[in-house]
Amino acid sequence: MTNIKYINTSTRVQDYDSNLEYDYRKYWKDREYENQSERNVISKLLKNDYSFIDIGGGYGRLTDLYQDKYKYSILFDYSLSNLKKAENKEDVFKVCGDIYNMPFKDGTISSGMLVRVLHHIENPEKAISEISRVISDSFILEFANKNHILSRVKHFKDRDFKKQDIYKIPHRNDSQGFMDDQIFLNFSPSYIFSTLEKNNFLVKKTISASNFRHKYFKKLFSVKSLVFLDNTFKLFFSKIYFGPSIFLLLEKKNKNVKKEYSIEDILRCPKCIEDIKNGKCVKCKKNYLEDGIYNFK
Repeated sequence: MTNIKYINTSTRVQDYDSNLEYDYRKYWKDREYENQSERNVISKLLKNDYSFIDIGGGYGRLTDLYQDKYKYSILFDYSLSNLKKAENKEDVFKVCGDIYNMPFKDGTISSGMLVRVLHHIENPEKAISEISRVISDSFILEFANKNHILSRVKHFKDRDFKKQDIYKIPHRNDSQGFMDDQIFLNFSPSYIFSTLEKNNFLVKKTISASNFRHKYFKKLFSVKSLVFLDNTFKLFFSKIYFGPSIFLLLEKKNKNVKKEYSIEDILRCPKCIEDIKNGKCVKCKKNYLEDGIYNFK
């Protein structure tokens, strides 16, 4: 179990460092289907560019998918312990920080992604606004779909028509989840699309993933068969937001002129909003570079 932290504002942050015994790598041991399904989708959405940021990338589960497509990549996470578990790779920089106040200058990162993170974000509008600030070209966003097919079937059986608005796609703009000792939110597609529109993102592609996540499917079919079914029906499933996980390929409305920045060219002190040189803020002199990790937490 993890604790919630309040930083700078009333917005809560999921803090995995509060329980150092927690190892996110163990979560994926029995989820090979979900892992393969997501990797297939991401591989199709990635493109060659100059720089890339994996926001909430944790221990680097997906690093091998993008590290060779970019001049350099950034593994960005709020959990320092997760970043320490990540394998050291050439041209992949580890940065620890807060998604609501990322230590990067405006428009200095070409592309990036946010996968399996948004459901832990209490204020998605603020987070997406910050992502839009630092990204200059394209972005891959995954969100937990409140209106996936099993959810709609459940509420159909319960005759909970009005509350869930199950017949309308996209569904009403809202989010729902539980937030007592942790943050876990599911979002309606229309809420996500509306938030992206407000923050200068265009949706270029929509892909429904992990469509056969239910335990009964896993008992009946092999991982290879489930991934095959995903690929076979992905076009149809994507149109009706079938699966529990929806991937979006986004493009900035007004793309910035691409420039080639080094890692310290793009970093800034989150407190002083000043440059970082040799790991230190040029104004407050705080040292952010610790054992190869830029720690802005």
